[in-house]
Amino acid sequence: MNSSNNKDEKKRVIVTSALPYANGEIHLGHVASTYLPADIMTRYLRLKGY
Repeated sequence: MNSSNNKDEKKRVIVTSALPYANGEIHLGHVASTYLPADIMTRYLRLKGY
């Protein structure tokens, strides 16, 4: 293990979101329940340096 390589490495985080069901039109509920929480978490992690 080389300690100089460990200093430059960042933790990797994968944020995923569920796909909406295909049984109807896309509406605001899809954004609020699937895409918005993943977007908020991604922005927060970027802010924290991940």
